[in-house]
Amino acid sequence: MTTTPPVEAQPLPEVMLQIITGYWVSQAVGVAARLGVADQLAAGPRGSDELADAVGAHAPSLHRLLRMLASIGVLAEPAPGRYALTPLGETLRSDAPGSLRDFAIAETAFGHWQPWGRLLESVRTGQPQPRAALGIELWEWYGQNPEEATFFSRAMGNLAALAAGELLRVFDFSTVRTVVDLGGAYGELVGTVLAAHPQVHGVLFDLPHVIAGAGPQIAARGLGERCELVGGDFFERVPPGDVHILKQILHDWDDDQAARLLRRCHEALSPGGTLLIVEMVLPADNRPSPVQPMDLNMLVMLGGRERSAEEFERLLGSAGFRVERIAATHSPFSVIEATRA
Repeated sequence: MTTTPPVEAQPLPEVMLQIITGYWVSQAVGVAARLGVADQLAAGPRGSDELADAVGAHAPSLHRLLRMLASIGVLAEPAPGRYALTPLGETLRSDAPGSLRDFAIAETAFGHWQPWGRLLESVRTGQPQPRAALGIELWEWYGQNPEEATFFSRAMGNLAALAAGELLRVFDFSTVRTVVDLGGAYGELVGTVLAAHPQVHGVLFDLPHVIAGAGPQIAARGLGERCELVGGDFFERVPPGDVHILKQILHDWDDDQAARLLRRCHEALSPGGTLLIVEMVLPADNRPSPVQPMDLNMLVMLGGRERSAEEFERLLGSAGFRVERIAATHSPFSVIEATRA
C-alpha cells in the first residue's frame, strides 16, 4: 500500500513575502487593463508577440507581464507563449458584465499611487496625503488631469454597476417620482433606476467637470429627456426630490463633513422622503472583507472612513434621518434606507 505524503503548509515567510509584494500584482493588473489586453483576448488565445503588436508594447517585456498574470490565474497559457482569458481575467474586459477594468486603471494611476506611498504619514497624523504627494487636493488633481478623471469616473461606474441591480432588488421605486443621484459620476445607478421605472424622472448631480463627461453616457442609454444633468457643490445645495441616492459618497468624508452633506439632503428631500446610501459596512466581527482595505484607502486619499452599522445610525440621526433598515446585497455593498424625519 502506498501513502500520499502530507501536504506541507506554505512557510510563513513565503506567505508574508506574497503579502509584501502584493502591490507588484496590483500594478501588473493595472498595466494589463490600461493596455487593453483582456479586450484583445476576447475572441480567443493569441501569442505574446501578436498581442504586443496589437497593444503597442515591447514584445519580450509584455511576455513577462503575461507570464506573471498567468501564474496567478488572471490569464491561462494553453501553449508556451500563447495566452487566453480565464473567467477571472474576463473582469478586465471593458465590455464585460461586472467589469473592473477602469477601476484597475484608476487605482494604479499616478494620482492614487503616489498618495498611497505616504500611508505611514497618514497613520502617524490621521491626515490624507494627496496634497503632500501631488501638490493639490485629490478633486483638484482630477480637475486638472482629465484622463485620470475619466478613468476615475468610469471606475465609480464599475462599482456602481455591481450595486445597481441589487438596489432595484432591495428598494421599490414604483411610486417614486424624482430620484437624485448625488455624486453619481456618469449615472450608472440613476440610469439603471430610470431604465427599470419609466415613471421616474432622474437628476444626476456631480462636480461640473464630471457632469461635462456624463451627457454622452446618459444619451447612449436613451435617457437624455428623462435625466437632468446638474453640476455643483453638494455641500452648498442639492436638487430636490423624493429619493436621494448617495453611492460611496459619505465614506469620502469625516463625520462633520458627512453630517453637513446629510443636512443638505434633509433640506432638499420631500417630507417623508427617502435617502438611499450605498456603502460598504464594516463587519461587526472584523471578518475578512473589502471594507477594511477600503477604509485605509479613504484615510490616505481623502481623510474619510468606512463605518459600522451603529456609526451610520448615529451619523444619520444627527442630521435628522431615521434608519429604516440596512439591507445586505449580493455585492460588497449594503443599502441603508433612511427616512427624512
